[in-house]
Amino acid sequence: MRLRRLAGSLRYTRPRQIAERVRLTVQRRAAEVFARPASLDRPPHPALRPDLPPPLFPPREGLVVHVEGRPYARILERNASLSPRIDWGWPREYPGTRLDRLTLHYHEWAEGLDDTEMRRALTDWIEGNPPYAKRYWCDAWSAYATSIRTVVWLQQIAARRGRLTPELETRLARSLAGQLRFLTGNLERDIGGNHLVRNVKALLWGARSFAGPEAAGWGARGTSLLEREVLPQILPDGVHFERSPAYHAQVLADLLECLSVLPEGEERARLAEAVDRMVQALVDLTHPDGLVSLFNDGGLHMAYPPSAILAAHRKLGGAWITPRPVAAMRDAGYFTARAGEDLVVVDCGRLGPDELPAHAHGDALAFEWSLAGQRLVVDAGVYEYQGPSRAWSRATRSHNTVTLDDRDQAEFWGEFRMARRPNVVLDTFVPEGPGFRLRGAHDGYRHLAGAPIHERRFDVRPDRIAVEDVVRGGSGQAVRARLLLHPDVAIERGPGGAALSCGPARARLTTRAPVSLEDAAWAPDFGVRQDTRQLVLDYGAAPCEGSFTLERAS
Repeated sequence: MRLRRLAGSLRYTRPRQIAERVRLTVQRRAAEVFARPASLDRPPHPALRPDLPPPLFPPREGLVVHVEGRPYARILERNASLSPRIDWGWPREYPGTRLDRLTLHYHEWAEGLDDTEMRRALTDWIEGNPPYAKRYWCDAWSAYATSIRTVVWLQQIAARRGRLTPELETRLARSLAGQLRFLTGNLERDIGGNHLVRNVKALLWGARSFAGPEAAGWGARGTSLLEREVLPQILPDGVHFERSPAYHAQVLADLLECLSVLPEGEERARLAEAVDRMVQALVDLTHPDGLVSLFNDGGLHMAYPPSAILAAHRKLGGAWITPRPVAAMRDAGYFTARAGEDLVVVDCGRLGPDELPAHAHGDALAFEWSLAGQRLVVDAGVYEYQGPSRAWSRATRSHNTVTLDDRDQAEFWGEFRMARRPNVVLDTFVPEGPGFRLRGAHDGYRHLAGAPIHERRFDVRPDRIAVEDVVRGGSGQAVRARLLLHPDVAIERGPGGAALSCGPARARLTTRAPVSLEDAAWAPDFGVRQDTRQLVLDYGAAPCEGSFTLERAS
């Protein structure tokens, strides 16, 4: 089974990605045996420039908490001690590479430390994490963690310059040069996507912060990758090709930081144009509560908030961009209708890029709905990247779409892999007054008996969503439509549907289908899980049809 799934995944993987993964695997194993830490600390040592670029974004809050005078990094709703010495293998109860351990090595929490605490933490990292130790690439010297950490260090040196001793600055600079040298030989071209974006940002920030020919080489490499492999990730409609609004926000913030250190020229102009398109997509995919849509992987607070990203964009000379009443992001497959504090977001696009499905969920033809500024119908979100809840996050039954026999639209396996995947087709999109009509279909259940096809028709206004579902073909599979509700939604079931309320939002579900209520969960951020409920509409056995309407109630 595993070999079959692996073969199913590899058929979508580009040969260059496979070649890069083989190269990196061989290189890592060899480095464990033969490489020496001193190789990254060879002279000449590039010097930091006197005019270091300042941080583009203000310090984030809540990254560090103090308990009885001791600092703790706040990571995925847990506290990691930063004093007196740091356990860089935290958390010890879990083996292997984990998001929480990687986040510890990102060092973003350094923004919340005072100067003395930062000196202790950064020198502790240098002393406790020599390169090329066993499985070095998993955590401390992961290219992704290295990319984030180097930019954090450079920005903190710039923000605290004049308050750090010359000896400390010199020590940090030598470590940074070694980390950037390591990164140039370990770029994540096997993965690509948002990982490569962060690699490029680190190279460009290093080139702007250090003097000399070696730093200029980092800049040339970063600019080349930006042109050839990063900018093509931005779809014509402005959405990042991984199709996760949260990762879109993260990539946009990273590219804004790249823009802030790139010199004037054609490369910077092309990046600025791509950033403008991304900003428009971001504001269109931001809910009235000021936070992004949760489709695919991500969290509400995973990236800088949209307001901070927009402020940084304007700081760099960008125009004031506002959300459109009706937006059609056809390349990504996102369609929105907005009026005041009401917003509908419909997903009618591919689950993700074929060569990088790691952050994709089974959410074709799903939707989100905010009414009167409150999220009512929500996407499931992501609680963890490793663990039993990972499968739940990706499963079709966790999303606001149709399942057949509770199966998934795609063949998810492992934590980030996908073998069989659906073809999603947009048949019709017609803007109509304050909303739109949309018809789409997918063949994600074609492997089942009778080769069923799911077609969904939307008639949308910001305060009303009418849905018609048709399952063509099939052979008696149980067809159900699901609606995942925000935890704060109160539900009053009655004949023909249910009344929904959440703060000032009042809505009515109307349907001829039998409706049941199931316990469910919502994960608005990594490490955060809230109990909630899911309405399940029973359409009967395939082939069949069903429909429902959600609308504002007086």
